[in-house]
Amino acid sequence: MSNTNYFKLGIFVIIGTCIFTALVVIFGADTLFQKRVMIETYFQESVQGLDVGSSVKFRGVHIGKVESIKMAANEYKAETRLIMVRASLLAEKFPHSIEDFIEAELINEINKGLRIRLSFQGITGKAYLEMDYLDPQQNPIVQINWLPDCPYLPSTPSVMTRLSDSISNIMRHLEKINIQGITLQFEETLTTLHKILETSQLKAITNEGILLLSEIRQTNQHLQTLLQHDSLVKAIENMNKMVTSANRIAENSEKPVERLLNNLTKATRKLNLASEKINTFSKDLPESSTQFKRTLRRLDSLLFVQQDDIEKTIDNILLITENLKELTENAKKYPSQFLFGAPPTQSRPGR
Repeated sequence: MSNTNYFKLGIFVIIGTCIFTALVVIFGADTLFQKRVMIETYFQESVQGLDVGSSVKFRGVHIGKVESIKMAANEYKAETRLIMVRASLLAEKFPHSIEDFIEAELINEINKGLRIRLSFQGITGKAYLEMDYLDPQQNPIVQINWLPDCPYLPSTPSVMTRLSDSISNIMRHLEKINIQGITLQFEETLTTLHKILETSQLKAITNEGILLLSEIRQTNQHLQTLLQHDSLVKAIENMNKMVTSANRIAENSEKPVERLLNNLTKATRKLNLASEKINTFSKDLPESSTQFKRTLRRLDSLLFVQQDDIEKTIDNILLITENLKELTENAKKYPSQFLFGAPPTQSRPGR
């Protein structure tokens, strides 16, 4: 191969390398120069299916990726069985400065329930980290006795782990149940029931039941015949007419009854007023009775003191009455004497 060909081949390789580098810079610049913040968390469960580069999501939105998965005991020289996972979060995925968020607000958000947990994509077994707000009472913070190198975000067991623990608890409770004893008791119960059925008069009970059903059937037929009878139909029609008449009477008597109730209300009010007046009079009655008694005592004393004068006055009145009586009799006999003077002298016999 001539020198010219070597030169052309070299130029081609250099140009290809430059083009490849330019493409890498153009299409990978965003990835290479993205601003990221590291966080770390610790799991008490298996992280099977989680690899370096796995996604970190917040309620399904991609916000970062897993950077490393290590044993916390090797990283911090501590006696622990926790698995340490470090992840990088993209600053552009946060509305404000992620540094300020981690330094100032991360602790408050953790107290509100911000947790990170292991989730799985379908049935492939590939895992990723999911951040979400959970109940802080049911998802306590995993306590550590060392100072982490990166901001610490507590983890919580995955749904699969919780489901597995629940199934394990159920199985443990089932193991505590004496299934064999329950089975034996059930078999004994069935045996006892079988003996009771064999020794009892089952056939007689069946015959009695058949007779009872026959009587119920006959009663039903009689009842149907009775319901279809003309007299019962007429009685029902008469009952309907009576109900209609009663409704009409009630409607017609509604206004008079209402007036009667109004009059009764007015009379009740008047009776209340009269009772109030009677109560007032009854309250004043003892005082009036006392005054009347005092008046009687005074009158009695006065009569006792003036008794002689009263007797003389009565005698004088009687005399005056007798004189008036004589005067009226004389006036009837001798009117002229009453008007003009003394009466004429009476003539004696023989003169």
